[in-house]
Amino acid sequence: MKADTFLNAVGMIDDRYLDVDTPRKAVTHRKWTKWIVSVAAAAALIICPLPALTAFGVDSAYNVLYHIAPSVAQTFKPVQKTCEDHGIEMTVISAERIGSEASVYLAMHDTTGTCPDGEWDLYDSYHINVPSDMTGHCSFSEYDADTHTAYFVVHLETMDGSTMPEGKITFSVQEMLLGKEETNAVLEAIDMSSIPYEPQTMTLSEISGGSSYDELPDPQEYRFLIPSKQAICTPTKGVSVESIGYIDGTLHILTRYDDIPHTDNHGYIELVDQNGNMISEKTQISFSYWDTAHRDSYTEQIIPVSYDLLEECTLQGKFVTAQDYTSGDWEITFSLE
Repeated sequence: MKADTFLNAVGMIDDRYLDVDTPRKAVTHRKWTKWIVSVAAAAALIICPLPALTAFGVDSAYNVLYHIAPSVAQTFKPVQKTCEDHGIEMTVISAERIGSEASVYLAMHDTTGTCPDGEWDLYDSYHINVPSDMTGHCSFSEYDADTHTAYFVVHLETMDGSTMPEGKITFSVQEMLLGKEETNAVLEAIDMSSIPYEPQTMTLSEISGGSSYDELPDPQEYRFLIPSKQAICTPTKGVSVESIGYIDGTLHILTRYDDIPHTDNHGYIELVDQNGNMISEKTQISFSYWDTAHRDSYTEQIIPVSYDLLEECTLQGKFVTAQDYTSGDWEITFSLE
């Protein structure tokens, strides 16, 4: 590629793709710094073109080139079928293309044997760099407890339905949730015959954390439970029922999910009658909000039901939690032939 083409390309690159720390001083200084960076980058491109830097494994050069010309970036990206960080080794096992689609089989191996068993989740932190326009996603396949290995499948498909081309694919991951578990529990610790009637409440304006109330027609008209200092029950690690009460003709259940950024804990509670049928399935609503530190999440379920029916019902919870969290830098590049 010619030098003048690279000069024009550098001028169009967004600042966030340049791996340079710009001093936060006067405006005039920032302008001069940006101009110097552009000139320096252009000079580097003339002396050592981006494809050459990419071939030598310079990440910043690869990132810039990928945003300018993905097919060129992937052509010069060095093949590296395995990598390891924080005791976890990522390896491509197989990659094949059939028609307009391609399937890639990946393994994440715990080399230390210390990670918890169970499903692994890449926590939407993965990136798939391809040489041309196509769609793709990655999903968990299975976990082998004997070898401490989690398997994933990457599915790719061309945008226009054309034949999947040959080329190199780069797959990277930054975060993982380890040992995900699903828990189904009957909340026997809650006495349904003595649910507090019209307990002390708070309004929307008294909730300090950010909230989500799309399901509520008018949240300003609702009253909400106050989180207690001591949980009523803990169905599973990271999940606790904080409060329960009967307010304005509805049953309110307040559940706390701990450390969402590192667990993605979530779930819901069902009110079930003696025959095992869910009560008010279509009419119940929920309201969610953060604590002040944006670490724990609260969900208040609001279920229309007669107070007299509560003692004949049970509460059943369904929750998804993660035992561990890790972050790092995993990246592999392989050929799709």
